Amino acid sequence: MKENEKLIVQGFNQFGGKHCQTTALKNIFAYCGLHISEEMLLGLGGGIGFIYWYMKRMKVPFIGCRNGKVDEFSLNICRRIGVDAEIVQTNSENKSYYELKELLKQGKPVNIFVDMVYLPYFALPEDAHFGGHAIVVYGIDEINNKAYISDRSKKPLTITIEDLKKARSSKHPPFASKNKLLKIRKYPLKIGNLDKAIKESIRGCCQNMLNPPIRNIGLSGMKKWADIIPKWSEQFKDNNFFGCLFNTFIYIEIGGTGGNAFRPMYAKFLEEASSIINKPELNEIAELFRKSGKIWTEIAVAALPDSWPVLRKIRELTIEKNRIFEEYGQDGLEKMRKINIELDDLIKKAGEDLQKKNLTPLLTNLQQKILECYEIEKKTFQTLSNI
Repeated sequence: MKENEKLIVQGFNQFGGKHCQTTALKNIFAYCGLHISEEMLLGLGGGIGFIYWYMKRMKVPFIGCRNGKVDEFSLNICRRIGVDAEIVQTNSENKSYYELKELLKQGKPVNIFVDMVYLPYFALPEDAHFGGHAIVVYGIDEINNKAYISDRSKKPLTITIEDLKKARSSKHPPFASKNKLLKIRKYPLKIGNLDKAIKESIRGCCQNMLNPPIRNIGLSGMKKWADIIPKWSEQFKDNNFFGCLFNTFIYIEIGGTGGNAFRPMYAKFLEEASSIINKPELNEIAELFRKSGKIWTEIAVAALPDSWPVLRKIRELTIEKNRIFEEYGQDGLEKMRKINIELDDLIKKAGEDLQKKNLTPLLTNLQQKILECYEIEKKTFQTLSNI
């Protein structure tokens, strides 16, 4: 393998989006002349869902609001629009890097999966691992030690090749990246009729929520989460308890969900789908998901509520930090680091505050909001399934 090579996909200028996986695929497809909305990609990948996932290696639970595992979500999208693709994974860092370079030599931007902690442009704390993040690499410059990245930011991004390798080879949960990439072998000349694909994806979404394979997924998972919430203060101590609250907000509101736990994005998908499959009733379902989306935001805010000034300030600063990244990318890094300094102090105060106060009202309110959302989505999914 040659070193000191410079491999840049010519003319690639697709940047920004709402959700990492749909952003990556939308931007790659657009470069290849296939134009499709991010909302349609979300729906075709599996749509919305829920999972409460916790294992001993994790400090805090993962709250997922989308349907589908990382791999199957991207593969479902590709299959349903006629793109021939596979997930390629290896334990060898060098082999995976060679595979990436070979695809770039063919003039192809590449969809890879990475651990966000090792992407400096996010300015994340060192323990905030998440290996299911999707990005596009559209260039490698070994002479200047740069990898060219397209992510959710509206601006192009660069990282060092060392950071790229670390991000790709991470084994930290959740969703360890393990040198995974989506290898696209062939694109269709155009996107064909999506009638069958849309119906299949909606059925799968409903099945996952109404009849999930295990109890911590779908509507039963939401109910389980509501049952567990009052025990959080006993199960998770000190900073880990704060982490439960903080991650609840992140995973629902700003962690690449498009806001409101993906629900407004799915509503737009249903509106697009309604005319394609001639089901105008889907427009009414879309409004119901917008309604449940607002309740999801109420859940997120209840985790870092206005009634606790320190938690409210943490919420506000986190929103601002995400806005800066999406708008300015690396150009906003200095501002993001300043926010981090303020957040570190506030998180320390929050930990002390949470140890002193009665947590029952906060957890009870969270539980009630989750149950309210559960009832709305139960009716909505039953109606969607019938349609």
